[in-house]
Amino acid sequence: MKISTLLNQQSVFCKTTCTSKKGALEKISLIAAKELDLDAQELFESLIAREKIGSTGVGSGIAIPHVKISSELPATAVFLQCEKGIDYDSYDGNKVDILFAIFVPEDLCKEYLSALAEISEKLLNKQFLRQLRSADNAQELFELLTL
Repeated sequence: MKISTLLNQQSVFCKTTCTSKKGALEKISLIAAKELDLDAQELFESLIAREKIGSTGVGSGIAIPHVKISSELPATAVFLQCEKGIDYDSYDGNKVDILFAIFVPEDLCKEYLSALAEISEKLLNKQFLRQLRSADNAQELFELLTL
């Protein structure tokens, strides 16, 4: 499972106004709900429940919220580049401005792990992260993420 199979141009957002972790997860839920034809509130509750297990803030201003969805649905991702960092309870205590949310069908968990490894490797590359943060529009972000 590659990033390019998870993301589409309509699910990548640049310089998004995010004021809180809850608000960012609500935005992600609304976007994913449209993509998956699901209830946004259910997705939001799933994301919040996952965060209660442990923060998906992985450090360096990055969060990778993720939840399982029905096996009948396609794996989907939403990418937000926040205008400003938000408090996210990250392990390193830093504010988060890059969120890469993943919605994975229950029967694709092994494939998800390979996608998560690719995403993490890309996002934790300091040069790549600088490029993401300096992108001026969603098209540029989409191209960077799917190269």
